[in-house]
Amino acid sequence: MAASSAEHDLSDAAAGPACPKCAAPMVRRVAKRGENAGNEFWGCSAFPKCRAVVPIENPATAADSESAETDQVCPFSSPPPEARKGLLGKIGAAVDGIWRWNLELDEPDATDRWDLEHRRKVIDYLHTRDDGRCGICGGAMKQKGAQVEHVVPKRFAVFELSPKGEAHQGTHYTSVLHGMENLQAAHPRCNKYKGNKPDIREWRHPSMPRLVVANAKDGRVLMLPPHDDA
Repeated sequence: MAASSAEHDLSDAAAGPACPKCAAPMVRRVAKRGENAGNEFWGCSAFPKCRAVVPIENPATAADSESAETDQVCPFSSPPPEARKGLLGKIGAAVDGIWRWNLELDEPDATDRWDLEHRRKVIDYLHTRDDGRCGICGGAMKQKGAQVEHVVPKRFAVFELSPKGEAHQGTHYTSVLHGMENLQAAHPRCNKYKGNKPDIREWRHPSMPRLVVANAKDGRVLMLPPHDDA
């Protein structure tokens, strides 16, 4: 009986998405209590070490959403940014690329934490890139006390966007997760205020440099903050 249960879990894990927090396969589970009792969801197979969950969307809703997305180009997406031009631009891009590459070699653990030394290096990069400003409010910020914040919340590892720019579970966009482009330094109070709000305009201040935070199915990208006319 135990073997049968294990096979069932492996089958579900193979069909499920990767965990947005630790990349382990997710398994289909059913909520036993609370307001979501009886609803299915994806739970990380590394539980209890990792407690990440992803809602399972109603198939009919998902189909309607996907058909709506494929009928037209999302107004918030854009072609990938062009490579920097000129010698200084190319040198700057190369230096930035090497810096990011080295930082992204070390992934955070299941609780989204790096060791203290690596975290200091990440904050140093983000603080320098964004001219010492909070990515959420745009205000000046001291490096000491700044928090590392995901631009796209982890719960939206894969998502769709409504015409008003509100995120919901879907598959049109895939977040770059822990990549430096999807991280920003923020005041602790701003980080708490932002939380998991679905409005993408709340994720990064309009005065901040634009970042490629997600890739779209059609080869386009989502850059935040969005264009003024989006």
